[in-house]
Amino acid sequence: MRRRQLLASGMFTAIGLSAGELLTTAPAAAETVPLKSVGTQLPVDDLLAIELDEARGRLYIAQGVGGGLPLVVTDLDGRLLNRVTAVGDISDLVLSDDGRILYVAQGFNRIVALDADTLTMVASYPAPPGAWLYTVEPTGEKVVGGFIDAGIGSGGLLIWSAPGSPPVVYTAGPNYHPIIDASPGAPGLLVAGDTGYSPVTTYAIDVSGDSPRILARRDNTGSNLIDYAVSPDGTEVVETVGHPYEHHSYRLPDLGDATVYPSGVYPQDAAWSGDGSTVAIGRASTSTGDADVYLYDKGSTVPTYAVDFRSGDSLWEGTLLVNRDGTRAWAVSSTDPYQETQLLHSFGPAHPPTPPITDLAVTAQVGTGKEKGTAQLTVTWSSPIGDDNYWWITASTNGGAEREFWRGKLDASGRYTLTYSLPRGTTTFTVRYRDYYQFYPDGYATAGLQR
Repeated sequence: MRRRQLLASGMFTAIGLSAGELLTTAPAAAETVPLKSVGTQLPVDDLLAIELDEARGRLYIAQGVGGGLPLVVTDLDGRLLNRVTAVGDISDLVLSDDGRILYVAQGFNRIVALDADTLTMVASYPAPPGAWLYTVEPTGEKVVGGFIDAGIGSGGLLIWSAPGSPPVVYTAGPNYHPIIDASPGAPGLLVAGDTGYSPVTTYAIDVSGDSPRILARRDNTGSNLIDYAVSPDGTEVVETVGHPYEHHSYRLPDLGDATVYPSGVYPQDAAWSGDGSTVAIGRASTSTGDADVYLYDKGSTVPTYAVDFRSGDSLWEGTLLVNRDGTRAWAVSSTDPYQETQLLHSFGPAHPPTPPITDLAVTAQVGTGKEKGTAQLTVTWSSPIGDDNYWWITASTNGGAEREFWRGKLDASGRYTLTYSLPRGTTTFTVRYRDYYQFYPDGYATAGLQR
């Protein structure tokens, strides 16, 4: 699902887990050997929401509000297709059920409808003064936005029946910082709850009529709400909360118990395939070798597929996406605590992830003239790179013991030159890399010189 709450932009600070919750680890999901994925940097400056348009082979990315950053469009592998400069300052975006309209929440003050083919504006839904609008969800004949209080007196929902018309302002359900989701299989049905305080109350709301109507309400569905993911047929919703450490799903519209999809630690996101056959669940702060994302068959508690990101590379909330038949999924992760990198991972049963490789090489030549007793060495690399990744080089002459004489960082430059005082005989230079976390394979390359 797309991100359903504001990222750490200074507007809100999420309520953290208690010390007791942080020290309690639930059982891990059933053992499934995860495949490793390194991801590729997205062509963005920031990221607040992402949406899949499988029919057009696109990903739409909202970069947030306040800096005028435009809507970004990439292909399904994260390569830039377009920067729509006419549409900027976006906090959320979602395709209509028929895929013809891309709705974007813009500038905290309106929803804009874009023709999905041309990405030009076709309609606008202005928010009333005092309602800071940040999320959007179409359902049936209505367009719904979640808002926070900016002078209107309460947070809640804005429900439009037509563009340009005043929305119904609804505060009888979630009324602080709403998270919302809907599904084409249940037009007019909205699942909603508040983030920002705990415990969570989850609502199933009928918004199809003139006045919204609560169909079911369930208290204490967890703490620290992150997201909802309604199944395509509208019969089930998977909830992502900070605690407990598992993904509970509830029947719709009565919110009765359904499947519990095991996640083990730190739930972070959930998403459905378009045909409803597959549930993806994401986790945060996992160790190397532990899955960041699991794929489950609907109703099953045994995962069919798992993928692992690098140590310290954590899934962003609200960025899990799954294609129509569950054979390919997408997720965004960051390798730093300030989310200044945005790595797109693509993986699934029909789409192997980009695996970690160690590309390390060394070349050597003897100097000329006065430098003929000096070896000129060049070490090159393209992967891995990072502050914690180092290469080292040794020399061995005439089969003698190796001696390390230099160690360097695998930074983004990808190249380092150095010299070595070359003794007589045959000298073998060996450059190596070893990942402390055992995510990347060992790197090894040699070059030899005769003097």
